[in-house]
Amino acid sequence: MERSSRRTIWLFGGLVVYIIAQFLWWGLLLMRKGDEVEDLEAQLAALTGAEGIVQTPMNRVWMILGEGGVFLVILLVVVILTYRAVINEFRMAATQRNFLLAVTHELRTPIAAIKLQLQTLKRPGIPDDQRRILQNTAEEEADRLALLTEKVLLASNDENPVPLTLVEVDVCEVIRSAVDRARSHAAMDHEVLLEAPEHLRTRIDPHALRSIVDNLVENATKYAPTGTRITVQVKPGEHGWRLLVSDEGPGIPLQERERVFERFYRIGREETRNTRGTGLGLYIVKRLVQRLGGTVQIRNHQPLGAIFAASFPHH
Repeated sequence: MERSSRRTIWLFGGLVVYIIAQFLWWGLLLMRKGDEVEDLEAQLAALTGAEGIVQTPMNRVWMILGEGGVFLVILLVVVILTYRAVINEFRMAATQRNFLLAVTHELRTPIAAIKLQLQTLKRPGIPDDQRRILQNTAEEEADRLALLTEKVLLASNDENPVPLTLVEVDVCEVIRSAVDRARSHAAMDHEVLLEAPEHLRTRIDPHALRSIVDNLVENATKYAPTGTRITVQVKPGEHGWRLLVSDEGPGIPLQERERVFERFYRIGREETRNTRGTGLGLYIVKRLVQRLGGTVQIRNHQPLGAIFAASFPHH
């Protein structure tokens, strides 16, 4: 947490302590004033011969504790709710800051690469084979930039999401195509295995399914060491089917398994993180899986790594 955030929390805690101390102080003053009022009533009764209302010290204590206790409980509830709101604001500010740092880096890299390829292509006398390599590299970086733009648009369009179109397709064919593309792009430094039946037909939005596979495989490539295995599995069931993507990376701590699906959230600090990304991929995965009527969970992969398991119903 940033230094300014800690300072704000300390100031907030100091204010709470001050309010409670003031509450106790005023309670003590009321006790003393009660004693003075009781002495005056006794003196007045002695002069007039009338009987005053006798209030014992214990009754007065219980009255002050009862009324003050209700006030203190209300105050503590307000303080707790305010504290939670402040913590959430700090957390959201840190998450958005990490996103801005990440997306700035992610945008600069392909733009700089495309610019370099185009500048090189301007040079005279470039052999045809090298020219084709430069053109292919520029196209790959443009695809990477387009994918990043698509992620940002999907994540920022929650109120009016693009409607899904359910059509009967062979999901194994769609997934096989996505895996083949990942092998030549995002996962070219990994061994990607596909374990799936020959065919599995069901109603689903093929573009949404392709986006789910792309993001899950890309997420695995970011955290799994180079050369390790990424396995994509399709398992049919009686009431639906499952898509599993497993890697051999460090895995995800139990306390982080819900937060990694939050928008913009990434484990660790952006300034010290070695993996690139924007914190949108897994958020998009969960949103699309839910819109397709399914669920997504994270499990341990033995002996190491993580398994993302998305379950879909048969439509």
